[in-house]
Amino acid sequence: MTKFILEGQIQEVTVKDGYKLKYIHVETPAGSNYTIKLAKPLRKIFASVLIPGLGVKVTGERTVYRKTGEEELKALKIIPDFSNNAITPCKNHNVGLVETLSSQVKEQKLSETEHTCSKSPQKITGTNSKCAAKKAQILVCQKSDCQKRGAGKVCKALSEVLSDRGLQDHVTIKKTGCLKKCKAGPNLVIMPNKARYSRISSSEIPDVIEKHFSLEA
Repeated sequence: MTKFILEGQIQEVTVKDGYKLKYIHVETPAGSNYTIKLAKPLRKIFASVLIPGLGVKVTGERTVYRKTGEEELKALKIIPDFSNNAITPCKNHNVGLVETLSSQVKEQKLSETEHTCSKSPQKITGTNSKCAAKKAQILVCQKSDCQKRGAGKVCKALSEVLSDRGLQDHVTIKKTGCLKKCKAGPNLVIMPNKARYSRISSSEIPDVIEKHFSLEA
């Protein structure tokens, strides 16, 4: 057993029983991919924080099993990195960095208060806790359960509605791995304010876009 430290971006998360966060799949800047098991104290703490697209720094234990030669990485400490991706938090958003060191866990929760940020020259504003942190993203799950329930149609509707409203240069559609709640698909998450929609249909997309985004001159 040895120690490891790596930095990269989460590409996918693996959940057990439909809600228990168990693994994160991280790609490093060099293009290497790692599957990392989360220590139990981290799973509940990070359940709503670790999502595809988020940068992370992970410290933990690396175990190589002699009989099989298989390698297992187990995270003991995770630091989310909001500095270089589209989910940069707003300045007035109390973001919690959760660190696990030995048996001590320090937690600060995300504030649920409404807020408005504007960091780009042309603002994307609206109601219900909007943020214009860099370029907004809409994450759409592409796993099999969501695909069976119409994720493809949802992506197509998003593209058409954003184009009709002139938002295609301000909002990016990102197809992701599992966003949890598999049986309640299709699932999408609007970043950076993390508004989640389950059982979303293509016919509801215009209302969702209208609710979260509008261009301000």
